[in-house]
Amino acid sequence: MSNLEFFGYLFAYGAILTYLVLGFIVSFESILALYEVPAAVRWIREWHSPAGYRRMLMLFFPMLQLAYLFLELIPHLLGLSDERRPFDPDRIWWAAFGEDG
Repeated sequence: MSNLEFFGYLFAYGAILTYLVLGFIVSFESILALYEVPAAVRWIREWHSPAGYRRMLMLFFPMLQLAYLFLELIPHLLGLSDERRPFDPDRIWWAAFGEDG
């Protein structure tokens, strides 16, 4: 294996793992914002600008859908959760920034 091939693999795996880790973080805080948890809303407002957070919602949309599936839809279908809010990224953004955004 040449150095170029090694660094190519290193970059590819590093990019994939970075996307997965950041996507998990953004999707988890977004699901909490969907339910208007005050700590999550404070966290989002402290660390993200409204335009930046909207871009992150679009960038990590597949991870957001997976988080919604595993944290909301499957528990609701199994009868573990009574309340289920519909999946709506605009509603998530509005819950996080509302009138301020």
